[in-house]
Amino acid sequence: MTITSEGLRIELLESSSGTFFDSGKQGLNDDGRELLMALAHELGKLPNHISIEGHTDAKPYASGRDYSNWELSADRANTARRLMQLSGVRADQISQVRGYADQKLRVPHDPLEPSNRRISLIVQYVVKNDEDEEPVHTPSAEPTTKAPENQGSHH
Repeated sequence: MTITSEGLRIELLESSSGTFFDSGKQGLNDDGRELLMALAHELGKLPNHISIEGHTDAKPYASGRDYSNWELSADRANTARRLMQLSGVRADQISQVRGYADQKLRVPHDPLEPSNRRISLIVQYVVKNDEDEEPVHTPSAEPTTKAPENQGSHH
């Protein structure tokens, strides 16, 4: 977990023995399902929006020209989103689903390192609206008996 400019980033990293996805597959394995369901149950209690990112390592996707690490990373992020929404995260809580393929490697000096394959959940900061703190006076709320200023000059 790290704090970023967007919010709290939770990285679910693969290892050489796998963890969340079987190699080249978009579906979660049992360990991945269990962890995401537990996270979704807790994150669903928060008011924060969530972004979900999918990342791959630099190993080219093996089967076919019409499906690449771009599709795989986006499909894995969407798989995580669907499971999390079934497990406690509200539909309106997910603000983005992003697929990065191998463009944001966690370990750039080792592009095939398993931890480059990951799902990132970003629990976004809650932005306070100024209206929540003090009422704001609008021009229409001002008294109408105030003397006009700069009469005759138009902008």
